[in-house]
Amino acid sequence: MIRMGGTDAMMLSYETASAYMHTFKVAILDPSTDPEGWSFKKFHDDFASRLHLVPMFRWKYAPSPLGINHPMWVDDPNFNIDYHVRRVACPAPGDHRALCEFMSSVYAYQLDRSRPLWMSWVVEGLEGGKVAIVLLLHHAYVDGVGAAYNLQQLYRAEPGWKPEAVPPWQPRPWPSWFKRLWWGSRDLPKVLSKNLPRVISGIRKKKALDESLAAQGRPPHPSMSMMRRTPLNVSLSYGRTFVCDSLPLDNFKRASKGFGVTINDVFLCCAAGVLRRLLRDKHYDPDQHPLIAGTPFAGPRPEGWQGMGNFATADYCWLHSEIEDPVKRLMASHQAAVEMKEHMKATVEAGADLSALFQICPPWIMGALRWYINRQQGGLGMFGNLVLSNVPGPREPIYFNNYKLDSWFSTGQVFDGSCINITMWSYCEHANLCILADSKVIADGWIPFTYFVEELDKLVALIPTADTRGEATHE
Repeated sequence: MIRMGGTDAMMLSYETASAYMHTFKVAILDPSTDPEGWSFKKFHDDFASRLHLVPMFRWKYAPSPLGINHPMWVDDPNFNIDYHVRRVACPAPGDHRALCEFMSSVYAYQLDRSRPLWMSWVVEGLEGGKVAIVLLLHHAYVDGVGAAYNLQQLYRAEPGWKPEAVPPWQPRPWPSWFKRLWWGSRDLPKVLSKNLPRVISGIRKKKALDESLAAQGRPPHPSMSMMRRTPLNVSLSYGRTFVCDSLPLDNFKRASKGFGVTINDVFLCCAAGVLRRLLRDKHYDPDQHPLIAGTPFAGPRPEGWQGMGNFATADYCWLHSEIEDPVKRLMASHQAAVEMKEHMKATVEAGADLSALFQICPPWIMGALRWYINRQQGGLGMFGNLVLSNVPGPREPIYFNNYKLDSWFSTGQVFDGSCINITMWSYCEHANLCILADSKVIADGWIPFTYFVEELDKLVALIPTADTRGEATHE
């Protein structure tokens, strides 16, 4: 039995029939690197032999009776790998766009809480003989850093690597309702005593920080309560639009070095340009105000929790979609990112960041917050106007047995009010860009994807002649 943290529990309590709290992990395999070629049975057996390396794949959600404490993860005594790993063929013509259409429909699939909260589709019939492993994984299990750790458990730098044989898995007995009630009551004082004083102190320090900003004549730090509603901010429908593809990471590095900013600043600037153009498409004047973007940050992980749990937190930054000039927008994005990092550092040290607050919130409070946000009909979003995430991934190729990982894509969720998620993972000199949106807001995800590429191309074309400002960084 493993007690969930506050952020883990939030991911469960925030879920509804239209707000899916799972993430997408998509691996494109190149079977040509295996002399024996592709075999679904071989993949299936290899995957089964690695399950012990990612124990959470066998964990089932167990609520804490009466909502007295955060839920738990417990071994599923009826675990069946064949339920979770399914073999399908990509719809014709089998190109990348057809794969994205398939993934859009798969994402809009609520996971069954009576089983472990993940599902994998092995998609065959892709161009060039490639195979996609499309994984839905509930965000309650793990954050982005933990997911990257698990990726490196399943995939290795050495082609042909196989784990050592282990004894057959034996699930621990499922705890009764009364035992879970006792455990929840027993653990509650420990949870509160560990987190409540820090949160109370943190709120006071956060208030003092805001008062200090006001005394210096500086504007307040953005928050979700400050977001302005636009046509892109609505309550979620049941449908999703998902697209992804790879861009040369070198273009981000060139812009980063050329303008003396970070790769993340370039990412923010391009995302702001995308939103500016989408608002114009919706006949909304983007010059009226900037947007507010919610951005997750990696937090410290306790020893032994490398591949499980949510230890990330989040903060907000201004997304300067109101600035038309790409270079001026890039400089404003750089300043917004610097301010967000300073604010995040101060709030984490104070104990007033979102993850600290979630630790002391019982599930019913998160349910009430979800209900309140839903009632705003898009006027308020947990992550502001949209969700943005930029994660550096492996720099060298990795393999699943002998199958080379050709591309890796990952994205999180969208929320009521925060209906667009733009996520970028780097892998082997590629920037793998994902755009997830409510289909009611964006019917064709390739439109904002094309906008992003064009915004990046604009920046590259405007790089000063002497682009020797130093090494590019992701931060």
